[in-house]
Amino acid sequence: MLVSHLLFGLSLALFAQGYSSKDHDDRIKTALAMDTSATGASTTPDGRVFLILPHVDGTTGPKIVEVVGSKHTLVPYPNVQWNSWKASTDSAADAGTKYVSTNAQRVGPDGNLWVVDSGIPSQFLNSSKLVSFNLTTNEVERIYYLGDVVTKDGLLNDVRFNGKFAYLTEYAIGSIIVLDLETGDARMVLRGDTSTVAVIPDSADGQFLISSTTGQPQYIHADHLEVSPDGRYFYYQPGSGYMWRLETKYLNEALHNKTTADLLPTYTKPFSLTPATGGTAIDAEGNIYYSDIDRHEIRYIAPNRITALLVRDSRLEWVDAMWVDNHQRLWMCASQLNRGDLFVQPNNQPSTITKPVYIYTIDIGHNPSPIDHA
Repeated sequence: MLVSHLLFGLSLALFAQGYSSKDHDDRIKTALAMDTSATGASTTPDGRVFLILPHVDGTTGPKIVEVVGSKHTLVPYPNVQWNSWKASTDSAADAGTKYVSTNAQRVGPDGNLWVVDSGIPSQFLNSSKLVSFNLTTNEVERIYYLGDVVTKDGLLNDVRFNGKFAYLTEYAIGSIIVLDLETGDARMVLRGDTSTVAVIPDSADGQFLISSTTGQPQYIHADHLEVSPDGRYFYYQPGSGYMWRLETKYLNEALHNKTTADLLPTYTKPFSLTPATGGTAIDAEGNIYYSDIDRHEIRYIAPNRITALLVRDSRLEWVDAMWVDNHQRLWMCASQLNRGDLFVQPNNQPSTITKPVYIYTIDIGHNPSPIDHA
């Protein structure tokens, strides 16, 4: 079958050599061992831990959870109701007040928990949203409905903050969303731009990924994003790599100035030749960490563009969204996303994820960026 050959027989020439991974690096510590994948962890200064669960391994249940107690119980956050979406029975109104298709969660600089719900905008525009939860009351503080901005063809991916602005990647078309957190005004920019569109399919373990839905190579457009600690630069890239940089002053101005929005492609600059990437994070020094999902590595890019290896370990199977906590640790969810039901597996198996699924940490000696999260 052609699809099987594409996924399991096609080696990327770019990575044809030097594919060995160290089996075990003693600096890596296990934070959690679970029976389902997590694609992102975030923490609060007082030790609360939140996860996003993609359920790509046949499991069901809540999408956003808090890890509670010494037994690490996964509790639906903020409650069961928000995690109770059922496509077969729920209404358009429900789509605005439940998680429909969550893509990211993170504690923001304001101390709130922010959840990105890409939703199903082709059916329910109000399902595409950014939700802020007050972690003191555990109640919704504000919902930003973005369906009119992403349109029925777009899908929200992740979010970062810069003062009163939030920036979101949109991965189906390939674009950036600029959002004013005070007014709720938002605009899509860089739609279909060279910097937001993947030029090759995503890959993992040295092989192109094949969508289990379409049977075609999987392209993931605008995906990873970070903001420099001084708020000056916005970094972003497609899933398959090649990181770009843009001064935030242009991005912010583009929200209300169409001329500036149209000129944004002239302000974008290549920043780093990154590989296929599972997730990123940034520290207080401006080092950007990224996971190389072909080589099972975590590398980091200094502000001067010099790249260095942090760790290589065979256990780092598709490390997704990363997190720098207040104890100078980098959290790494080894999600095994490439082995889940999103992609074609050997012998058409629904999933080849090996359990337990681990979330690891490693000391990096740097604090989180002060504008990234509390």
